[in-house]
Amino acid sequence: MNLIKLRQHIHSYPLKFEVAAGADVFALDRAALYVHIPFCSTKCHFCDFAVYVNRGTDAREEYVNLLCREIETFARLRALPSYRIDALYFGGGTPGLLTAAQLIRILDACRAVYPFQPDAEIAVEFDPASTTTEKLVALREAGFNRLSIGVQSFDDDVLQKSNRPHDRAAIYRACESAAAADFPNLNLDLIYPLPGVTREIWMDSVRRALDLAPSCLTLYALELWPGTAYHRWLTDGRIELPPSCDEVGMYEEASDLVEANGFVPASTNGFRHPGRTTRYSTFLDYYWKTLPLLGFGVSARSTAAGRTWAHTRDLETWRRMVDEGRPPVDFYARLTPRQEMRRVMLRGSKTLAISRAEFVARFGVTMESVFETELRDLAAAGLIAWEPDRLVVTRRGRAYCTNVFDRFLTEEDRAPPAEGQVQWGLSALVQE
Repeated sequence: MNLIKLRQHIHSYPLKFEVAAGADVFALDRAALYVHIPFCSTKCHFCDFAVYVNRGTDAREEYVNLLCREIETFARLRALPSYRIDALYFGGGTPGLLTAAQLIRILDACRAVYPFQPDAEIAVEFDPASTTTEKLVALREAGFNRLSIGVQSFDDDVLQKSNRPHDRAAIYRACESAAAADFPNLNLDLIYPLPGVTREIWMDSVRRALDLAPSCLTLYALELWPGTAYHRWLTDGRIELPPSCDEVGMYEEASDLVEANGFVPASTNGFRHPGRTTRYSTFLDYYWKTLPLLGFGVSARSTAAGRTWAHTRDLETWRRMVDEGRPPVDFYARLTPRQEMRRVMLRGSKTLAISRAEFVARFGVTMESVFETELRDLAAAGLIAWEPDRLVVTRRGRAYCTNVFDRFLTEEDRAPPAEGQVQWGLSALVQE
């Protein structure tokens, strides 16, 4: 073959650029922040989070001081780009066990090192028993604008058996305090099927939650994690859970009632009332869409710049590392492009829709070209459907959301961890 040299040279790529000013080029990317408060008054039987009970006021004050130091130190490291913050979420544990002054001090520490959007979501979780009007009013005045109350059930017997620290009366007092503080976004959490929860008990809790007129309502399916009391008791045969078909029925009946009361689905388990709030949770959008998220505190997890990392779950180890000025990282993963795609599909399904254009812009290929088999199987089962500009999770897919998520796992994902690895993020498989 007589090859003729192409006399054209390439000095850069890509070959096309957008016209832009410096302010456009160097504008801060957007991110969300998460702060973990590990203190609780009791350890719930279903809880797998890093929590510590029976820690007094001195321990909490020390934790807040170190947490503020961690936030400041991490920002100085500049190991990652700086960000403009769209949401800050206080989770736990029970953040409500801290004083209003302590929570505000942590918020101020975040604001001191990160610029916040004017309409940034500032969210905090409370247990009904830790809620007071005085505390909520102080938080609202400081800028907190989303309150999530862990109700879980309105049945006193179910609450007691789950080792929850509150009763039904405390739920109503907490919601009265939230109304007095004028929180613009109030979310109530419910869990099904807790041991002892019949269909009748479950729907009574849903109706009572609706009567309180929250902005958002979250219906969590019970997760069984190794090491929790419920998992041990289920393995030992001391408790029973209903079959999965009953669990699906609980979700579908509750979903019908919630939507009949004006709520619209915002995720596979979350609903918002359009007349009461314009958004379900900005923070959870970041969390589920795998957008940049920085976490602080014991067991906090972060995702940014192609990396996912987690802080140590041990309070004493975290305290020592922060005191020494070291990032308290326990383990991390660098994601391959294919893993990043799977993560977007798996976790993005949680928000009920994945944009075709956003997937192509992020990865340069269509989701159909990468996940043809997975998407075909899910569509055939009626769990997903296609709209012109996006993939959507159907009503049936919401009820069987774990099947949707599972379809994007590989055999390598399921394999036992190799030496030097840990496995995290997959709960126990509950056998029928």
